[in-house]
Amino acid sequence: MEHVIAVDVGGTEIKAAVFNANEEIMVHRKIMTPSGDASKVIPEAVSGIVRDFMFRYSSIRGIGISTAGVVDTVSGEILFAGGTMPSYRGTNLKKELERDYGFPVAVANDVNAAARGEWWKGAARGNDHFVCMTLGTGIGGCQFSGGEPVSGGHYRAGEIGHMLYDPRTGTTYEQRASMSALMSRATEEISGFQGDGYELFERARQGDRGCLQLLASWTEEIARGVADLILFADPSLIVIGGGVSEQKEFLLDRIQSHLDIYLPAGFSQTKLVSAGLGNKAALYGAVYPYYK
Repeated sequence: MEHVIAVDVGGTEIKAAVFNANEEIMVHRKIMTPSGDASKVIPEAVSGIVRDFMFRYSSIRGIGISTAGVVDTVSGEILFAGGTMPSYRGTNLKKELERDYGFPVAVANDVNAAARGEWWKGAARGNDHFVCMTLGTGIGGCQFSGGEPVSGGHYRAGEIGHMLYDPRTGTTYEQRASMSALMSRATEEISGFQGDGYELFERARQGDRGCLQLLASWTEEIARGVADLILFADPSLIVIGGGVSEQKEFLLDRIQSHLDIYLPAGFSQTKLVSAGLGNKAALYGAVYPYYK
């Protein structure tokens, strides 16, 4: 049976999987994204994952890469990488992996891949015009239209984490509304808090006033960006991805409650939904070219 390797490179974790001929994940693993010069340590880490899977599975017919950064999907080169991995710019996983292993390699921006995965197997099935938005180390976006991600004239469409810059604070949208921003605020604003996002949401569910107030402020920041996406693209859905999507309605209801502040009354017809594939959406999207 033929297999396809999928690797999803993020600022915090590198996730990987092997898919079989029936479009099913056979094995899934993740490692922490190594620190250091991203142009060196990330290709080394990805190559190690690929090599390990090759020993365990025969008949590999291709590799799909989902990665942070602005990606030239033809050449595979990282054209731009934000503050989380600035030295990643210029990296070409496609070129290096094809040279070293001889398999075809498809490379896509991580949020574009997540959007395709959700369209193929997840919450956006049957919707050809939607927006995928991921909340994680940063914030990424993808407008999906006509069965394809909208990549723009320079592969830079969807870089929504850089929008809504506030000159008073010197912060971008993702510096205020990402999960990284939430956890930084939790450490600063909630006395004695040293937990993770899961603990923060659990304490909020149990009625912790400080956690609830923080989530109210944070989800309003998210809503500001969501409103602009609705006004610009009029998507049928906005799919919220990233690990926090597991909070489902507990998160979505709070974002929704703030949208009326930023939208004309009765304007929006867009539905907010959680990613159906969770943190695996980009892995599915990365291998889609081998199954279409």
